[in-house]
Amino acid sequence: MALYLVGTPIGNLKDITERARETLAQVDHIACEDTRRTLILLNALGIKKSLISYYKQKEKEGAEKILSLLKEGKHVALVSDAGMPVISDPGALLVRRAREEGVRVESVPGPTAVTTAAALAGVDQGFVFLGFLPEKESDRKKRLAPFIDSPIPLVFYAGPHDVKELIRYLYSLLGERKAYLARELTKLHEEVKEITLSADYSEEARGEYVIIVEGKEKENPLLSLSPEEHLEHYLSRGMDKKTAVKTVASERGVPKDDIYKLTIKN
Repeated sequence: MALYLVGTPIGNLKDITERARETLAQVDHIACEDTRRTLILLNALGIKKSLISYYKQKEKEGAEKILSLLKEGKHVALVSDAGMPVISDPGALLVRRAREEGVRVESVPGPTAVTTAAALAGVDQGFVFLGFLPEKESDRKKRLAPFIDSPIPLVFYAGPHDVKELIRYLYSLLGERKAYLARELTKLHEEVKEITLSADYSEEARGEYVIIVEGKEKENPLLSLSPEEHLEHYLSRGMDKKTAVKTVASERGVPKDDIYKLTIKN
């Protein structure tokens, strides 16, 4: 008996892996969010299997039903509508219960929207994935509170009817930041758009979005010094005058000539 977490395409059916195809063909049952959507995939693959409806509103009951099949020695695959199950989708409870009961849990990896969008946005040094934010205001703030001042990018999921409101909400809470909106990933009209949170995003929304918000910039402690002290900080550490002037001007956001004049005075 084993529970297989099978990744499925997030838009392009050609992204199904050979291992995922083999696993879906060999298991006894496939647990899925929406049987209609999973049937489209299975029909494309030429696979006929017993499907078990497993969705968030009935996650506990569904987990126990699947667990009983596993205890009978059956092999069960868990899939989501798109991407990896468990990641912002039902499955975490089932995985925990399976491990508690000594059931082997195996991963059959596939594409995920979060990593696909992060790569397209050029995020290479980690991020905080927060998925879909709660609808309730107090729950949203509680979820976001530990990360408001984080220098690490924040990644969210949003449905087409929620994306504009979410951008406005993030601006009210995080302030002005650069962000990336990714949609239609792996599909014909795949798009990653760079915006600022304050921008009035008015494009027609379609499909689910991945929103990547840049982390908060750390304040440079040298900016608390006077321009003269700031310049002296680098000169006293052996930096040549030209480089020091360029560095200070860049860090303070002022013309290089303004800083160069300080060297003449001294």
